[in-house]
Amino acid sequence: MNPSAKRPIVSIVIPTHNSAQTLLKCLKSIEAQTYRQFEIVVIDDLSTDETALMARDFGVKVLARKCTPSLARNLGVAVSTGDYLLFLDSDQALSPSVIEECVRKCEDENISMIFIPEVFVGVGFWSSCSAVWKNCYSMVPRIHEDGENMTVGEPRFFLRQCFVQAGMFNAALHYGEDHDLHRRVKELNVKEGLVKSALYHYEPSTLREILSKLFRYGQSMPTLARGAETPMLKYLPMNSLLTLKEIFRQDAKHPTVIVGCTFLLWLKTCYLVAGLLTGYDFGRQVSG
Repeated sequence: MNPSAKRPIVSIVIPTHNSAQTLLKCLKSIEAQTYRQFEIVVIDDLSTDETALMARDFGVKVLARKCTPSLARNLGVAVSTGDYLLFLDSDQALSPSVIEECVRKCEDENISMIFIPEVFVGVGFWSSCSAVWKNCYSMVPRIHEDGENMTVGEPRFFLRQCFVQAGMFNAALHYGEDHDLHRRVKELNVKEGLVKSALYHYEPSTLREILSKLFRYGQSMPTLARGAETPMLKYLPMNSLLTLKEIFRQDAKHPTVIVGCTFLLWLKTCYLVAGLLTGYDFGRQVSG
C-alpha cells in the first residue's frame, strides 16, 4: 500500500441487543487499532439496558431499529460511508492490528474478502465448555464447495462494492448467514484472503443464553437449506463428532471439561432440533 496515498475508510458495523456487558470491550478494542481511518455504526435492536447510551457516549453512530442481526448489518452498511466493511458482534474484541492487516492485504493483493481467525473465550464453567467446543470445532477441517479445507473463522471484512454486488446478508437467517454470504461472494470470482491477527469472541455467561442462541439458529435452518445446497449443514453432524474426538484428545487430563462438553453437545442438539422443527412448521404455515 502506497503510504502517500489516501488511506481508505473502514466502516465497522455492530448489531446490538442488550449488549451493555460486552459492548464497551468491543468498542475499546476498535479504538486501540493501529489503523485509524474507520467509522463505527451500531444498529441497536431496541435494547432495554444501557447499550444505546453507552454507544452514543463512546461517540459512535447509533441507529435504533427492531430487526434481526442480519438485517441490522445491511442497515449499517446503508448508513455507512467506508470503502471497506468489517462486521463485528458486540461480544467480540479485535487484536490491535486486525484492521491494518486487512486493509493492507486487500490493497496490496487486490483481495475483496478476508477471513479473520476467531478465538473463543469463556468465563465460568458452561461458558468455558462452549469456548473449548468452538475452538476445537475450528480445528476440524470444514469441507467447502470447492473441496478446500478451511480451519479459520468467518469472512468478516469485505470490499463494499463486492458485498453489495453479492446481494448483502440474507435478513431471514439467524444462523449460517456468513456462510451463505461467502458462497454468493465466491460466485463473483473475486480473491479472498486470510490474516494472521485474531479476534476474540466471548461466549455467553449462562447455559440458558447458550441454548437460547442454538434454538434461534435451529429456527433459521429451513431458510438456509432452501437457499442453496449448503455443505455446512451436510457436514455438521460429522464435524461435531470429530470435534468431540478433538476435545477428548486435547483435554484428556480434564475430565470435567470432557463431561461438560459432551453434555453441552447433547443439550445443544436438542435445542437445535427443537428450533429446526419450529422453523419448519412456521415455514409450512407461511408457504401454505
